Amino acid sequence: MNCVGLMNRVDTKYAFSELELQTLLRNLGSHYRVLTIENLRFSQYATLYFDSPGYDCYLQHHNGKLNRRKYRMREYLSTGLCFLEIKNKNNKKRTIKQRISIPAIEEKFSEESAEFMRSQVGSDLILLPKLWTHFSRITLVAANCMERVTVDYALEFRSGDRHHALPGLVIAEVKQERDRRDSVIREQLRNQRVNPLRMSKYCLGTLLLNPQLKSNRFKPTLRAIQKIA
Repeated sequence: MNCVGLMNRVDTKYAFSELELQTLLRNLGSHYRVLTIENLRFSQYATLYFDSPGYDCYLQHHNGKLNRRKYRMREYLSTGLCFLEIKNKNNKKRTIKQRISIPAIEEKFSEESAEFMRSQVGSDLILLPKLWTHFSRITLVAANCMERVTVDYALEFRSGDRHHALPGLVIAEVKQERDRRDSVIREQLRNQRVNPLRMSKYCLGTLLLNPQLKSNRFKPTLRAIQKIA
């Protein structure tokens, strides 16, 4: 894991069913290793996403704007580690992530967190806690190349008293140093007729809990996900 941090990377996402996940894992053979913590091959995550009062981060993603950012705090429940993260999608479609360790998820930024945000963004931002996500994750590391794969399932979204779960859905993200379509897992997904999908968990959860938001470009993806779930 230390060798494949990939804080500057290319991401490719996929959505499919838990039944298809079983087939996928059986066919990966010895090409990938599985992250194991305390004898468990899955970990539980909690994430709190922040956005402007007008959902600027969501709308920028919906409109296809590059050089966009997402802001989140994530706790790795298996280890107790917690980070404040800024994810930037640049105009070369690369994901660049900066983060700092924090004691726990904060619904209001501490002074240390606010200073980190200013140092990265260059100004103060008006950001509100918008969406909680909870999921379980299997993490795979390629044996012979710079590639990490996260496999998320049991997704749940919450905002205030609104809640939405997606049982049976798997969202996998292939993270690579450069775009390699010939990687073992991407070839196997093609063999299973699983195509790449463009949508973040933040946008998905935000749309499911706020159907009044602009969503035209997300509707085909949303229908595909709802069909799986």
